[in-house]
Amino acid sequence: MTSNKIEWGGWLRALPQVSTFFALAMIALIWGAIEFDLNAEHVRSEANAMRNTGNLARVFEDHIVRLIKDNDRILRQLQLSSVRGTLSVDFDRLISEVENSVQPIADLTLVDARGILTTTSEGPPKERIDLNDREYFKVHFHSPEAGLYISAPVRGRISQKWSIQLTRALRTPHGAFAGVVVASIRADKLTRFYELVELGPDGAISLVGLDGIIRASAGLKVDAIGRSMAGSELMRRVATTEEGSYTIKGVMDGVRRLVSYRVVEGFPLVLWVGRAEREVFAVYRRNSVSYRVIASGLTLLILIVMSINIRHRERLLRTREELRSSEALAREKSRELEVTLDHMSQGIMMIDADHHVAFVNRRAVDLLNLPDFVYSRPKFAEVMAHFLAHDEFGKDDEKVAPQLWEAIKVGNVHGANTYERTRPNGVTLEVRTTSLPAGGLVRTFTDVSERKRSENQIAHMAQHDPLTGLANRLLLSSHIEVALKRERRQGKGFALLLIDLDRFKSVNDRFGHAAGDELLRCVAQRLRDCVREADMVARLGGDEFAIIQAMTDNREGIEVLARRIVEKISAPYSLAGRSAVIGASIGIARSADTTDIEQLFHNADLALYRVKAEGRNGFRLFEPEMNAEVLARRRMESDLRSALDRGEFEIYYQPIYDLATENVAAVEALLRWNRPGSGRISPADFMPLAEELGLMPAIDAWVLETACAEAAGWPGDAGIAINLSPEKFKRRTLLGVVRQVLVTSGLPARRLELEISERILLQGEKGSLALLRGLRDLGVRVALDDFGVAHSSLSDLRVFSFDKIKIDQSFVAEMESSQESAAIVAAIAGLGRSLGAEITAEGVETEGQAKLARAAGCTQAQGYLYSRPLPVAAIRALLAAKGPGHRAVA
Repeated sequence: MTSNKIEWGGWLRALPQVSTFFALAMIALIWGAIEFDLNAEHVRSEANAMRNTGNLARVFEDHIVRLIKDNDRILRQLQLSSVRGTLSVDFDRLISEVENSVQPIADLTLVDARGILTTTSEGPPKERIDLNDREYFKVHFHSPEAGLYISAPVRGRISQKWSIQLTRALRTPHGAFAGVVVASIRADKLTRFYELVELGPDGAISLVGLDGIIRASAGLKVDAIGRSMAGSELMRRVATTEEGSYTIKGVMDGVRRLVSYRVVEGFPLVLWVGRAEREVFAVYRRNSVSYRVIASGLTLLILIVMSINIRHRERLLRTREELRSSEALAREKSRELEVTLDHMSQGIMMIDADHHVAFVNRRAVDLLNLPDFVYSRPKFAEVMAHFLAHDEFGKDDEKVAPQLWEAIKVGNVHGANTYERTRPNGVTLEVRTTSLPAGGLVRTFTDVSERKRSENQIAHMAQHDPLTGLANRLLLSSHIEVALKRERRQGKGFALLLIDLDRFKSVNDRFGHAAGDELLRCVAQRLRDCVREADMVARLGGDEFAIIQAMTDNREGIEVLARRIVEKISAPYSLAGRSAVIGASIGIARSADTTDIEQLFHNADLALYRVKAEGRNGFRLFEPEMNAEVLARRRMESDLRSALDRGEFEIYYQPIYDLATENVAAVEALLRWNRPGSGRISPADFMPLAEELGLMPAIDAWVLETACAEAAGWPGDAGIAINLSPEKFKRRTLLGVVRQVLVTSGLPARRLELEISERILLQGEKGSLALLRGLRDLGVRVALDDFGVAHSSLSDLRVFSFDKIKIDQSFVAEMESSQESAAIVAAIAGLGRSLGAEITAEGVETEGQAKLARAAGCTQAQGYLYSRPLPVAAIRALLAAKGPGHRAVA
C-alpha cells in the first residue's frame, strides 16, 4: 500500500514538468502553424499580385505596340505620299479609310515647313495655328531624317485635351523638309481602355516615356498626365532591366502599391501596372488579426492552465478529484482549440510521428470529402488509400517530383513542399506539407480555384481575338512552331492557308461597322465548320484569316479544303435582315517548302497576291517560280530607286521639223535608263514601275532641270519639248518648280513646251484646267500628246486652247495603206488649224507619210525619216549645222 502511494505521489510530482512541456509545445505548435500559414498567405498574395500585374502589363504592351504600329503605317504612307506629290489626295483617302475602319486609330494632322497647321482629320482649321514651338516640329525641322518621334503628352490648343503625338517628317521630291505629319492619340481614350481592367481600389496603370514623362494613366488619385517621373524608382529600374516588379509608395498620391513594369518592345515607352498593397494583402491582414487574436487567447488559456497546475501542485498531490478536475478543464480547452481550427478558411491535417492522423479540421473534411473515420486517428496510409481508390489525384501526381510524391503518400516529408491538384469536382487545391521538428507533418489545403480561373482568362485574352474568339497571330505562330517540330520528328507536314475577304469593305461601308463585326463573326464560324478538330483557325486582323491544316502534304486534300472554304464564304449572309455577299481569296503554302515561319507566311502571301492578280475569289498553292518573279521585280525596284542618285538616267533628243521650211522647230527630250548589267532599258519597261513606286515626280523634275539647262545653250530659237507624267502634273508645286527651273536655266519660257497625255484629262483631276492656265500665264507652251488613242472627245479641246496637238503615230503609220487613217489625220489637222494650234505628225518614217501629212495640213513632223533620238553631243552638232533641209544621220 505504501509502495503504491509512493509511485502515485512520484507521478503526481512529475506531472507539472510534463504539463509545462506539453503547454509550451502546444503554444509553439499553435503559433508555428499560424505564423507559417500567415507567412505563406503573405508570400502567395504578393506572388499572385506580381504575376497578375505582370500578365496585364504584357497585354497592355501588345495593345500599345499594335496601336503605335497601326498609326506609324499611316504616317509612313503619308511620308511616301509627300515624296510622290500625292499628299493631299492620299491624306483624304487615308482619313476616309480610318473613319470607315472597324476600329478608328487616331486624329491626323498636317503641318507645313513653317510650322503652320494646314489640315486635320476634321478638316482645315478655322484660324491660323502656329505649331513651330512644338517639340516634335523642332526635332524634325533640325533633323529631317529622324524617324518616328513619340512626343511627351501635349494639351491641344483647341480641344484642351491631352494627347500623345506620333510624328514623321515630310520631304519634297528633292529631299527638302516639307513639314510634319502627326497622329494624335487621345490620352483619355487610353485611360478609358485601361479603366476596363478591374485592379481593385487604388489600382493604377500608367504609360510612361523613357524620358520620365507620363503619357496616360488610370487609377491614380491625381491628374498625372504630363508629370515627370525622372529619378523615380521606376526609371532607375528601367535603366538596368526591361521588366520587373517591386513595392513602392506612390509619390503623387501616397498609396503603397505592388508594381510590375515592362519596357514596350521597339519604342521608348514603359508600362507599369500596380495594385494597392492594402488590397493585395487584405485577406492576409484580416487573417493575421483574427488568427493572432485566437492564438493569443489560446496561449493565455494554456498559460492560465499551466499556472493553475503549478499553483495547485500540492493540491493535486493531495487529491485525485482535483486532478480529474484539471484534466477535464484541459480537455475543454482542447475542444475549444479544435472548434477554432474547425472555423479556419484553410483545411488543416496534422500527422504525428507514428503516421497517424492526429487532427483534421472541418474545412479539410469538406474540401477533401473525407469519410468520418479520419476523426478516429487512422493511419495516414489509410487516408491515402481512400484518395487513390476514389481517383482523387488523376493525372495531377505527374506534376509532383517522383521522390516527393512517394514521400507524400507515406507521410514522410522532410522540410516544406507545395503542389497543386484538381479534385474530380473541379476544385483546385494548393497543398502545403511541412515536417515538424518533433516528427510528423502539418498539411494545409487552400481553395485556389478562383485564382486559377483568373489566370486562365488572362492567358486566353492574350492569345485570342476578342471579336471572333479565334486564335490570334501570337497563338497561330506558336502552333506553327509545334507543327514544325512534329514534322521534324514524325515527318507529318501541314499547310498554311491565308484568307483575305473580297468586298468586305463595301459591306462594312454600306451596312455599318456593327454589321461588319457580325459578318466577321459569321465568317469565323463558317471557317470553324470547314476544318477538322486537329486544324486551327486564326484571325490575323481586319478581314484577314488563316488556317493551319494539320498533318497533310496531300495537294488534293489541301485543294478540297480551299475549294470548300471559297464555297462556304461565298454563300449569302443575312445581317439584320439584309443580304450580303462576299468572296474569299486564299494563298496556300506547304511546310514541305520551308522550315522557317516567316518564309512560310511569305510563300502564302505570294500565292495570295497571285490569286488577287488573277481576279480574286479563288485559291493558289505557292510555286517556286512565284518567288523568282517577285525577286526579279524587287531587284528592278531596288535598281530603279537608286538609278537617279547613281546617274544612270540619260536624256536623248529627237528633233521635230517644220514641214514648210524643213528646219528644226523643236526638240523632244526622251528619257533612257542605262541599267548596269542590262544595258539601255526602254521607258515602256520601267516608267510604269516608276509611277507605281512614286518615283516619277523626282525623275520628271530631273528631266525638266537637265533638258532646260541643255536647251538654254543651243543656238537659235529651237524649243525643248518635255513630257509630263500624270503624277508630276497632279502635284500642286508644279507651277513653282517650272518657274524656278526657267529662272535657274535662263531658258525663255516661250521655248519650253510641256506635253501632257489625254490620260491626264480623262482622269478628271481637280484643278487640271487651272494648272494648264497657270502654265500658259508663265509663257510656257502646252501640247496635247498622242491625240486620238485614249477615247478623247472634242470637249477636251474645247475646255483649253492647246498650243500644239500631236497626232498619235498609229494613225500616221497607216496613212499610206488606209484611207480611214488618212481621213482621221486630215480631220484632226483641220480641227487644230481652226483652233489656232500647231499640228505635229508623230512617227513619220517614209517620204510618203511626210507628203501625206503635209497635204493633210500638218505643220510639223517627227520620226525616223528625219532623225532617231540623239545623244546630247549629236543634237548639239545637228543644231549647229544651220540651213533648211538638214537632217540627222539615222
